[in-house]
Amino acid sequence: MVRQSLTSFLDRNDVISKKQNGFVKGRSCLTNLLECFEYWTKALDEGFGNDLLYLDFRKAFDSIPIKRLIEKLKSYGLSGKLLEWISDFLTSRTMKAGLRGSFSALLDVLSGEPQGSVIGPLLFLLYVRERYS
Repeated sequence: MVRQSLTSFLDRNDVISKKQNGFVKGRSCLTNLLECFEYWTKALDEGFGNDLLYLDFRKAFDSIPIKRLIEKLKSYGLSGKLLEWISDFLTSRTMKAGLRGSFSALLDVLSGEPQGSVIGPLLFLLYVRERYS
């Protein structure tokens, strides 16, 4: 329900670029690969070369500062109950580490998103998104 509300808000307000692939309905990582392949083969056919840069976003979800993500959501115009729910979902979480039956004290979680959440990938996309002019 929250993901649907967030997606509806993003669609109504044209927040996500039409060039975005992945985490968006109808535009997967596969469609991105196909578009890139078409672009690369066209460039090669026209005598140009291709330079590629690969980025590894491993652990990227764990490194997002929660307060900064919430501020970004506000900057996109998100407000009201939806923003309040997302903020409550991300904040006031704690963690502890354990080793051989001994545990650390509880610590506040200041970054990252809960693993396996339905809205996690979309929130990550919104965090790394740049404003389009």
